[in-house]
Amino acid sequence: MSELADEYRLEYFEEEGFERKECPSCGAHFWTRDHDRETCGEPPCAEYGFIENPGFDEEYSLTEMREVFLSYFEDNDHERIDPYPVAANRWRDDVLLTQASIYDFQPLVTSGETPPPANPLTVSQPCIRMQDIDNVGKTGRHTMAFEMMAHHAFNTREDIPEDKYAYHGEVYWKDRTVELCDGLLQELGADISEVTYIEDPWVGGGNAGPAIEVIYRGLEIATLVFMCMEQDPEGEYELKDGNRYSYMDTYIVDTGYGLERWTWMSQGTATVYEAIYPEMIDF
Repeated sequence: MSELADEYRLEYFEEEGFERKECPSCGAHFWTRDHDRETCGEPPCAEYGFIENPGFDEEYSLTEMREVFLSYFEDNDHERIDPYPVAANRWRDDVLLTQASIYDFQPLVTSGETPPPANPLTVSQPCIRMQDIDNVGKTGRHTMAFEMMAHHAFNTREDIPEDKYAYHGEVYWKDRTVELCDGLLQELGADISEVTYIEDPWVGGGNAGPAIEVIYRGLEIATLVFMCMEQDPEGEYELKDGNRYSYMDTYIVDTGYGLERWTWMSQGTATVYEAIYPEMIDF
């Protein structure tokens, strides 16, 4: 059994006929509609299946894909907000650059000290990750600068007093998050029988929670993080970083959908660069 295994037994998976399997190549546990599938679908356990075989009904540019994503979540009761600057040190003193959409809301919103600009919300956040520089041009899928499309929901547990945090109650949690991701894929014409949801608990910055990697035709196109735990020496759960964790009063939907990868999936080009920098490649 993987860490936090019970956290992944979602009603949505059961209702949609998913099966939980263990990948014989890497040992990861994953959920699939394809009962004949053997591996988790992520390289090196499987090869890319979308090169010259686009995964969506239509080809999209970056601008078009961004609008499709944001409009989809607006249609599903999310408020679209403007992206934050890429210089996260304008509101944080612990980092220089914005590396993920959740950086927009740390630490004040995630701690419950201040309310989010909307709840739930959707955003396409420009990000810079310097640690990816050595992979640029080698893997065909890495970039240092990218946009993380996301939807977020900020929740507190039912037994928490209403005046303790800047937001109160549950907006939505794991089942709705997976359902929204699944629905977007279906709307774009993806063959959802080929989509796998890999269990991969997340840890970072003293917080943790169950997380799901969304794999389609060999490409990781989204990560769905359910931030609900904090580091605690007496905590019940020991996770992959060797630390122990316990549940928090707040729990947050923290998702990331790579705009460039979704655009690439729609075009099926040899590398991501042809899909997102066509003018540069043509030059």
